[in-house]
Amino acid sequence: MNQKKIWIIAALTLGVLAACTKEITTTLGKDFIPPIDGVHVKDTLIDVFGKTWGDDSASVPITSLNVLGNTNSSVFGQTNASINVQMQPAIDSFSFPVSSDSLTLDSVVLVLATGGGVYGDSTQSLAFRVYEIDQSAEFGVDNNYPYRTTTAFPRAAELTYNDAAKSILPTTTNDSVKVYKDTTTNQLRIRLKDDFGNRLLKEYTFNHEYQTDSTFLLAFKGFQIVPENTGNALLPIVLSGTNTKLAIYYSYLKKDTAGRDTAVAYFRPTSNSASSNYIKKDRTGSQLDAVFPTGDTTQSDPYLYFEASPGVYSRVKLPDLASFPKSLIYKAELIVHSDNDPADTKGNLIDPPNLFVAAYDSANKRREMLTGDVTATTLSSGLSYYYATDASSISTLGSYPYKVADPDKIVDSVYRYQLNITHYVQNIILGKTVNKPLDIYSPGTGDSLYAPNLGQYISIGTSTSSGSLLPLNYPSIGHVRVKGPANSTRKLQLHIVYSQVKE
Repeated sequence: MNQKKIWIIAALTLGVLAACTKEITTTLGKDFIPPIDGVHVKDTLIDVFGKTWGDDSASVPITSLNVLGNTNSSVFGQTNASINVQMQPAIDSFSFPVSSDSLTLDSVVLVLATGGGVYGDSTQSLAFRVYEIDQSAEFGVDNNYPYRTTTAFPRAAELTYNDAAKSILPTTTNDSVKVYKDTTTNQLRIRLKDDFGNRLLKEYTFNHEYQTDSTFLLAFKGFQIVPENTGNALLPIVLSGTNTKLAIYYSYLKKDTAGRDTAVAYFRPTSNSASSNYIKKDRTGSQLDAVFPTGDTTQSDPYLYFEASPGVYSRVKLPDLASFPKSLIYKAELIVHSDNDPADTKGNLIDPPNLFVAAYDSANKRREMLTGDVTATTLSSGLSYYYATDASSISTLGSYPYKVADPDKIVDSVYRYQLNITHYVQNIILGKTVNKPLDIYSPGTGDSLYAPNLGQYISIGTSTSSGSLLPLNYPSIGHVRVKGPANSTRKLQLHIVYSQVKE
């Protein structure tokens, strides 16, 4: 609290809280009550409107973490995440060391670098097939790239070896791999058909397909990696690292005819490569399917649902602030408690996402930064604006869930969010800002919102020591069901710590 605000508190005569709220004493409130003599500080919980409202999509470029896999939840439905990616030779006019008639293919393997984690059930196998992206697809860095997670691309022939899906236990991707000239961990390796390898080895030439990136992509549009509808986990995939590659293992007859030699050629994503993370949601038969789309928008829901983008979000309104007395607000926060469905044995293996809150400007159809509660600044590289300089700032905003003892003592513990909207509520009560609806959502890569005080859109994320921007969530990694305002216990409410001002 600054000195000016302390002086105002000391000078004002305080009144009595209006009957629209109930005065309470809680451990939650005691953390924020300022120890000032002669000031009557109260805390209260007031009801809000809240409803599961809509779906967000995301934009995931090749430099961001992608996800691959399949999950199931009786609450949220099925998530199926595919990846499209282009890989090329590292140099123009690429060629193998000898003519094609002296080359013999050993195998060709698509290698995807994983982030080292498994999100979901690590004990169930996932299975994948690889296809060639159809040449008719408008897929490339010059075609409206990067792509939204809702954008699908047509595929051509299957490239998976023997037309059989590659089945793996998710945890095995973390094992050390020892193959020719490649000893590392965190790899998903999928063998491809020999005839595809021979096309690259024997049919493509340095002065035609291999002449430039462009000529290669005209001949081969890229790979589409598609999960089967099995398993219950998502794997993080790092497309831009050197560990993601196409490995062509071959031998060749030495020019001096003194025997054969073994070699490997790597094709990797380059600056001219496009990618996309196509994430399909199927909510058929799920709990969410029964309450979404929104239907009656005048009634609060007993449960609200959140998924890491792309996914579902909720909208909250604060109508009771219209009758809240003039006050100095020390703390205003939306208290959100998780409430997993015990029957959702598969879905409950997914952790909750990080949440963010923004005002929704219906006139301009955009989300707006809560000025004062969210601070925009610049990266050291000057790349873009973002809302928090480090993890402690995000903790202050309340984006991170943390475990607490269940207030209702039904289960041992639940997740709680405390979304800080102190300045926003204060400005509404003082008449300095319009009481707009609030969107609570789980932003990811490429998400932004409008900053009214800056007159521009800003990115949402946290900085690294190198000055780059990290998203709050990675695609579809995280979902949570929470108690809504219409629930009888542990419901979503607005918690306010304040001192009333007599007018």
